[in-house]
Amino acid sequence: MNEEALMNLSNRMQNDFYVGVVGSVRSGKSTFINSFFKLMVLPNIHDEFLKHKIVDELPQSAAGKQIMTVEPKFVPSTSLELDINDTKLTLRFVDCVGEIIPSSEGYGNDSEPRLVKTPWYDEAIPFKEAASIGTEKVIYNHSNLGVYVTSDGSFGEFKRYEYEAVEERLIPKMKEMNKPFVIVLNTKDPKSSQAEKLSKSLEEKYGVSVVCLSAVNMTQEDCNRVLDKALSEFPIADLEISLPDYIEVIGEDISLKKEIMDTISNVENKYKKVKDVQHICEELKSSNLFSGVKLELLEVSTGTASIVLDLDASKYQEIVSELLGNHAESRADFIEYLYKSRKANEVYEQVKTAIEEAKQTGYGVSIPRVEDMKLLAPTVIKKNGMYGVKLAAQAPCIHMIAVNVESSFTPIIGSEEQSKMLIDSFHMDEDNTEEMWNKEFFGRKLFDIVNDGMKSKIYHMPDRSKEKIKSVLDKMMNSNHNSLIAIIL
Repeated sequence: MNEEALMNLSNRMQNDFYVGVVGSVRSGKSTFINSFFKLMVLPNIHDEFLKHKIVDELPQSAAGKQIMTVEPKFVPSTSLELDINDTKLTLRFVDCVGEIIPSSEGYGNDSEPRLVKTPWYDEAIPFKEAASIGTEKVIYNHSNLGVYVTSDGSFGEFKRYEYEAVEERLIPKMKEMNKPFVIVLNTKDPKSSQAEKLSKSLEEKYGVSVVCLSAVNMTQEDCNRVLDKALSEFPIADLEISLPDYIEVIGEDISLKKEIMDTISNVENKYKKVKDVQHICEELKSSNLFSGVKLELLEVSTGTASIVLDLDASKYQEIVSELLGNHAESRADFIEYLYKSRKANEVYEQVKTAIEEAKQTGYGVSIPRVEDMKLLAPTVIKKNGMYGVKLAAQAPCIHMIAVNVESSFTPIIGSEEQSKMLIDSFHMDEDNTEEMWNKEFFGRKLFDIVNDGMKSKIYHMPDRSKEKIKSVLDKMMNSNHNSLIAIIL
């Protein structure tokens, strides 16, 4: 027996194979469970006593309008442990009370409803209430996979529109529970064009995988198709989308990188299920951003997928042009730019730590490099009647200080009321200050006015003051005292 589909689905469910079977009454739920157990479960049970016990517990089914399942039935009554190919899984199905079709028989009426027992209440409750509550309880609390069984009306006493009315009420409710489930379309002739057309229509209508089969005449192939389709309804657990390495090292301030990341993000937000991985690839291809979209890995048993994206040479050139601007017009310009960038990066690496500390705490110090250190001439020293040699070195230690420079602009408007009206028109927004900076006062943008004020303060700091600050820092760094007394005049 081909058990690969069963094992894959069991792995995804972490070996807890709990299935809730729901749908309308007289749709074939009990028949589906009977057939599935006889084809896929019982052959893997080697204990004859246990096998007979489970057969006795299988739900009963019959023709006609009479409702057969009148209370939720756990099959088997206690969870079954199976050992398949050295893998152990725990299995149990729940046959839910079916949603009412008005023309069915056996649920009573509004004045005298049939009372049924459920695992969720001590007292018996009306059949309709048990069916409605049962669907939610079974799917949400007692299963990690749902199977919704419906019919095309090709067998039994009910018409297609009667099943459809229940579908339109129940399937959206199941989707809200956010549990994976598959729709089984039970039909007399699964290969008929009408059944296939209805199957596709249901998939398009509800966005859920549909398997067309005859529950009475189910085969192992039918069971495997149900399991495979169910597996595809599980969410993607891990989606890795790989980009060329030169895309990874740049930021989203580069327009092409931002466009690529926005496209990927939109696709990831749109598609969530394993069955959607192919749709993700197709949509990425249709974006015309990528020269190649390759599905490198898709493990349905774990929900893991890996997609590799390629860009053609024109995209690479586009990024280079945006990074270098007019520095890429000739080879000489390009080499010169690279050379200067290398020198600038050497300087930045030296002061990077100091800059980051200054941004965080207001003060940062760079650590001198070996090549910046200068050995001083050795000198003989005397200490406690003993002589020794003093070896010393000097190195520039760059200090970064983040100083808040304030610049203000005070336009005289007129009356107090006019001034308040101007303030109200500013619409200060921390996330979007560009509009405020571009606001014009007397023919000049606010940014230019404020920036000029800051430049004036920075440029007018006397050289003598700078020298004194440096002198103070020299003394602090080279003495054993950490305290500072400052008198500012």
